[in-house]
Amino acid sequence: MIKNKQKLFVVSCIYVLLVSANTLYAKTERYSFDVSLWGIRVGELVYSIKQTSDDYDISGVLRSKGFARVVTKYKFLAQTQGKVSNSKYYPSSYSEKSDTGRRKEEKSIVYHKMIPKITSAKAPKPHWAQPKSQKGTVDPMTAIHLVMGDRIEKALCTQKINLFDGARRIEIILSKINIQKNSAQCRGDYIRQDGYTDEEMKEGKIFPFTINYIKQNEIYAVESLEIKALRGRTKFTRR
Repeated sequence: MIKNKQKLFVVSCIYVLLVSANTLYAKTERYSFDVSLWGIRVGELVYSIKQTSDDYDISGVLRSKGFARVVTKYKFLAQTQGKVSNSKYYPSSYSEKSDTGRRKEEKSIVYHKMIPKITSAKAPKPHWAQPKSQKGTVDPMTAIHLVMGDRIEKALCTQKINLFDGARRIEIILSKINIQKNSAQCRGDYIRQDGYTDEEMKEGKIFPFTINYIKQNEIYAVESLEIKALRGRTKFTRR
């Protein structure tokens, strides 16, 4: 009996050490950006990511700020969880809530064998992309971090992301422009692929953007991102 208790104690200690080690190596990073349209502050993007060597958890909010709150109030909350393998992110679940002041909506996505399944009170529109054909895509929150997160030099400007938000599929491609000693700049394209009406595709299919990085020790951190969007030049500036 004593030996069995000793074995149980040893096993329990090993379990606690393993769990503690996994927690010890978990790190949380926080990112905050001001959002401006034609130089006028209209909102903010704030998100945090908690990551171990195997898992990640991201939560964020995009909301109106400054002058935009006089015209319209908007709040978008999102959270995603998933696995990390060989520096690649594989979402397992995603949820979002939006509140425009006039309308509130909720949506969730779960992934089975990398294929998304949508749960939403809103009925899908005929032109939306079919979830079953979106294997290997990532959710909006994961995509935001893949674009806006800190990176080492060898992983700089190499992102190619297929994003599916539950209705539309977008491809995001970054290419290297210029890397300096203490800074870098990358060019990217935000490409509409599926889930849009013909009229929306005529309005624009490819939206170019530029990311400016600043080097901090061995890490390149996003200083700003500027994209030519339908409503005008939109800029995300890190706080």
